[in-house]
Amino acid sequence: MFLSRFRSPRAVSAFAAAFLVLSVFGGPSPAHAQRIEPDFWGMHDNDWTTAPTVPVGAANFTTALTYWPNVETRKGRYDWTRLDQQVAGAETLGAQPMVLLGQTPRFHSARPRSADFTDFMPKIKAWKRWVTEVAKRYGTKIDYQIWPEPNIIQNWQGSPRQMATLTVVASKAIQKHAGKKARVVSPAVALRLASQRRWTVDYFKQSIGGVRVHRYVDAIAVDPFPEQAGTPEDSHAIVRGIRRELARIGVRKPIWSNEINYGVPGGGAVTTTEYSVAKQRSYVIRTYVLSAAARVQRTYWLGWFSNDTLAINMADSTGRALGPGKSYAVVHSWLNKTNFKRCATKKGMWVCTAKKGDEVRTIYWKRSGSATTTTPRSTIRVENQKGVVVSDGGRTTVRVTTRPVMVASRR
Repeated sequence: MFLSRFRSPRAVSAFAAAFLVLSVFGGPSPAHAQRIEPDFWGMHDNDWTTAPTVPVGAANFTTALTYWPNVETRKGRYDWTRLDQQVAGAETLGAQPMVLLGQTPRFHSARPRSADFTDFMPKIKAWKRWVTEVAKRYGTKIDYQIWPEPNIIQNWQGSPRQMATLTVVASKAIQKHAGKKARVVSPAVALRLASQRRWTVDYFKQSIGGVRVHRYVDAIAVDPFPEQAGTPEDSHAIVRGIRRELARIGVRKPIWSNEINYGVPGGGAVTTTEYSVAKQRSYVIRTYVLSAAARVQRTYWLGWFSNDTLAINMADSTGRALGPGKSYAVVHSWLNKTNFKRCATKKGMWVCTAKKGDEVRTIYWKRSGSATTTTPRSTIRVENQKGVVVSDGGRTTVRVTTRPVMVASRR
């Protein structure tokens, strides 16, 4: 919840088997070229005034204590101190801030006496006034996300139509007061359960004033957490699956991976999943590579902090980078400013290709087991998931395991 230092994901059950059958997570991604820009590299942090020590191009404020009730502390009274600080901190880092506009203050809630007052529909006039004030203050300096995971009952007890109404009201206010170049991001949707995916499709089917709600957003935020034992390849399947489901109803918008981590049990419970540091490093690299393969425009890792609900922590409690954080920097060095081409699987081996200047960068790994591959004669270097150069170039045989390796060669 917004009152805690960390709002943990609440999706709690296994995938629907049928969805996994439909999701082709073992097959090749469609051929395409996506430019990997700096804002592809997103991160959550609890406090952006103490910046992460790795390159970050997009700052997610979900855990930064800047929700509506944190700012409008009394009816009509706004305390911008913390939000101003967080925006300034992200900008100093060179990261585009994204503010979460929901949830509802008690005095604007349809159920002010409920313990869950934040999760109910706000008064429309108050919502419009709040969004207008944010848009006037920050303009295009920030991106505007509507609500956190409204397809989870603990975050939203209204209907998909009510959430669509909030989206339209907010989008119009943002365009009017921040400008048409300001980016409006859909409510972030959890996708682990079949019921959550149905809610998502229902929301995007809504028409307000005869116009479908997706026309009011610039990007669709998804939280593609797999089940607790899930892998980056499972998360990749979820993203590709929801893209297909939305395309069937005519919704084709850029997708942002709003939150991702692994071993998450849900409901704020402490994770029982433990991974070796090597496996954690592997998952971080595979996540960002597969996000590029799925044509995701941004991927926000949850997060640059240590939390016992998550199996992978990039930094310790002091903000010092741990092994996974260092491998985040490694995959950033592999892919940033590249033209990402595609991923394919060959006998269980993932082979993903990107180009930068006169270099072709090919990233290999397997979900399990090992294999070998022979690099081209034009190979310049081979790096492991720690960023260590393990071969200086030329034709060589590389052992491929669950730990990604990158082969850089000439065109």
